[in-house]
Amino acid sequence: MKINYSPQLMEESVFRHLNHLERSGMRADYDEYHSLADPIYELPEDDREDAFAKVNELFFREKLELGDHVLQALEACGLIPKRQKSAKKAFAASVENAGESGVALAEGDEGADEDSEDNGSVTEPSGEAPPVQTELIESLDDGSAPVDEDKTEIQYEDEDRSFEEKIKEITIKRAINKVDEGSNVLNRVSGLPVIEMRVLASRFANPEEVEELGAFLIHEFMHARDMMDPEFDYEDAFIPGNPSMKNLITARFRLLWNIYVDSRLARKKIRSVMTKEARYREFDNYYRKIPEQQRRGIFEGLWSTEKLTHEELLSMATDLETLISTFIDYSEEFTEEDREYIHLQGSPCPLCKFPTYNWVDDPESVCDEMVIEAIQIDFPDWESKDGACDRCIEVYELRAGTS
Repeated sequence: MKINYSPQLMEESVFRHLNHLERSGMRADYDEYHSLADPIYELPEDDREDAFAKVNELFFREKLELGDHVLQALEACGLIPKRQKSAKKAFAASVENAGESGVALAEGDEGADEDSEDNGSVTEPSGEAPPVQTELIESLDDGSAPVDEDKTEIQYEDEDRSFEEKIKEITIKRAINKVDEGSNVLNRVSGLPVIEMRVLASRFANPEEVEELGAFLIHEFMHARDMMDPEFDYEDAFIPGNPSMKNLITARFRLLWNIYVDSRLARKKIRSVMTKEARYREFDNYYRKIPEQQRRGIFEGLWSTEKLTHEELLSMATDLETLISTFIDYSEEFTEEDREYIHLQGSPCPLCKFPTYNWVDDPESVCDEMVIEAIQIDFPDWESKDGACDRCIEVYELRAGTS
């Protein structure tokens, strides 16, 4: 299994991280980076991009060990077994004579591309000055690369490696903004799956915020794990309805799935992006029309459920009856009839049929009698407890001349 990082992610992450260290008074890595990067400007312009990319990769993987956050998250999710020792590979610059400076680079974990070929050296004569030589040590398996005798290959604990064996590679890319962040699994049906993660480079910038970075990576990799789990049975399901309804169902599904992910992490005492109470506040915002006692009961039921499938989560996101009946029983205090008059955000208004976010739950209690009569002329079967959107109520108030 290979772990790849996009050049854009490594470049920006290294830049931000080194700047943070420099501002904090820790200049050693900052100065070392510039000692390797500054001579690259002596290379031909066409060769500089690759040379800078190699320096960025060296610092991302080895010097700053930013890629270790990804490995630790993969271990926490069970996508790879826990390591007994971290892989380390010595990096060295070959200096052939006093007039030459070398830049030695390498890939620093088991994600290195074993099929990479040596890029050789790139030189640029500049008057009588000697050429700048750039050398890349491509793979951990390269016998010609100098190896610290005290370091060993990664050794794994005796754990289930079924998920790791399924994964062809993991690609970590730079996200443009927070909306762009997230994970996906490609080639799930045909061939070995590829996990693709998009993350903001700024998350790697501050070493004091590694817990937030780790929580984000773990949360997203848990989604990827579910997508590869035969028991979860993920599929790209068709969601019926107009675009607004599809967006609403998708948002509810994402919320329920996030609750399912965070609850499992909490049981393992692993920090996630949100605490239980923070997730409840989010759940409360989507389902606040459900009475408090039943709303809390549904959430607690979701949180304590150890196994859910994609189909079950989608059904609960699509149908309120499924969500309620799965976790609570009807009683004298809360009957099936009560459930029918719960006006959730995004549910269609019984009058205009558009998704409604501002409900008037009982128009009869706030409107003049003439308004209710005007509505029932157009909708004979409508009752006040059916509710309506605020815009429809406003229209009928104008018609009745009570506005």
